[in-house]
Amino acid sequence: MMRDKLITLRDELNAKFKEREDEIAGSLLALISGEHVLFIGPPGTAKSMLAKDMCSCIDEGTFFYYLLTRFTTPDEIFGPLSLSSLQSDIFSRKVEGYLPTAHVSFLDEIFKSNSSILNSLLTILNERKYHNGSAILDVPLITVFGASNELPEENESLEALYDRFLFRYFVEYVQDESNFVDIVTSNPEEFKPSVRLTIDELCCMKERSADLPIDEEVIEALVALRREFRNTGVIVSDRRWKKIAQVLRVASYALERKSVDRTMLMLLQHMMWKRPEELPTLRKLLLDVAISGGVDLERSEKDLRDLHASTVLIKDYVLPQPVTCPMCERVFHKWKEMKEHASRNPDHYYVLPGSEEQYQLSSVRTSPRHLPNLIDKFASMGKPVKLTMPADQKDLYLNETDEFEETLKLLEKDLQAERAALVKRLDENIWLSTKDREDMLYHYDAKTRSMSNMKRLLQETRELIVSEELQST
Repeated sequence: MMRDKLITLRDELNAKFKEREDEIAGSLLALISGEHVLFIGPPGTAKSMLAKDMCSCIDEGTFFYYLLTRFTTPDEIFGPLSLSSLQSDIFSRKVEGYLPTAHVSFLDEIFKSNSSILNSLLTILNERKYHNGSAILDVPLITVFGASNELPEENESLEALYDRFLFRYFVEYVQDESNFVDIVTSNPEEFKPSVRLTIDELCCMKERSADLPIDEEVIEALVALRREFRNTGVIVSDRRWKKIAQVLRVASYALERKSVDRTMLMLLQHMMWKRPEELPTLRKLLLDVAISGGVDLERSEKDLRDLHASTVLIKDYVLPQPVTCPMCERVFHKWKEMKEHASRNPDHYYVLPGSEEQYQLSSVRTSPRHLPNLIDKFASMGKPVKLTMPADQKDLYLNETDEFEETLKLLEKDLQAERAALVKRLDENIWLSTKDREDMLYHYDAKTRSMSNMKRLLQETRELIVSEELQST
């Protein structure tokens, strides 16, 4: 099966090339989708070796390698002129063994192509055609791996060439020290894959995946991404979008999926950037769209916060008796209202029904006129001021918290099922790197963290409803 072959090739290549998980997965996907790959980075990062070994993954595949310079001639890339044809006044090249007959090619320093090579190269890359004199040849080319130490200069022709490479990777030197030790101490061996892809398999893969449906939520995500790019001044050609959609179909078909789902959207991080510095922003954007949807906690979270806020507002230190301020003739039944009044009017005093004795609140007293503390008076009467709410409201709010608890149980169950399904899809998606899977799960687990916060807030709300705290002096 194709999927098993791809997994085997991926694992064998990862065993040989350290810290090249993204590049290997992308290169295999480029092979089966017939797209081209560009490696940008310093020399000595195994770019040409990886391209050559990718060709070894194709049964009876032919490989063409060349280092381009400003002085490279078409003869060196497309083959020398045929002298016998010239004698017959026919312009023709002997293309055997050169780029027009290769299945996989690695062109180093590709942006040093000169104008005499560029037009033919563009036609081969995009149309798989080569104009050999008056004849138009169909080339067997599957994938071209290009490499450059730097991005192309501002040049219309080079920009067109740059756009032909759908997959782009910024390749760095190995970072991990143990991987570095493996590289410098191991003996390089010729890569001999235990399985190979046939040309027929590659052709069938493209044909059979062409009509694979794309999930509506993926289409919506692509439209949203296009809108976001335009708002930030990044223009992606329609041709590139179309190619991306087809690559997503091939990637999904290779995994034996019935449609293109959201987990495939992370592949766009290797097909959308123009400058390496854009990658972190693009990656974050793709994580957002790839993980959005599914179980929605936002509405429930808002309702719970409203319930908690309402509980705080309604609950008050209820005064055991009404209190009057003779100076403004206001009557108070709630502690908060009276405390605010005392804070604004520190010289005011309060009396209880049927009494003329004057009291103040020691917690807000600023006047030198000392009067007995009203809170102490209530305590001496065996009627302390308590933070509580009327019994009917308490029952109502407790019922609401019970309903919320049942709702959260159902949401948590759905969330666990959704997460398990996501983990399964991520584990089966051979195109994603380990870091991609970890980041997508961490991004998704914002829902899990939100659920934990909601459960904690619900418990706090319940405790707030039933608690009766004494007001201290």
